[in-house]
Amino acid sequence: MIKYIKFIFLFIPLYCYVLVWDSMVLHLGIPRLNSDYNYPAWVEDIIGPILLLVVMPLSFFVGSAYTAYKKLWWWFAAYMILGFGFWVYLRI
Repeated sequence: MIKYIKFIFLFIPLYCYVLVWDSMVLHLGIPRLNSDYNYPAWVEDIIGPILLLVVMPLSFFVGSAYTAYKKLWWWFAAYMILGFGFWVYLRI
């Protein structure tokens, strides 16, 4: 059971990186919920930049440090390609 929990916690940030690559680099767009819902303005104005500027770098550093420490090299390579490659693409 612990193995599956580790897999899920390592996979979720990588899936988010794939979605960001799709929307910002490949211009394919992030899948959204049904547009019939009326979201408050703060959902896109505040939560989006917080996720992009705080949560993504934090998940990159935590995930890559954990995978390097535990010597999970395939996961580490995925974090380097998807996570670090995105910031290199943005030239930050």
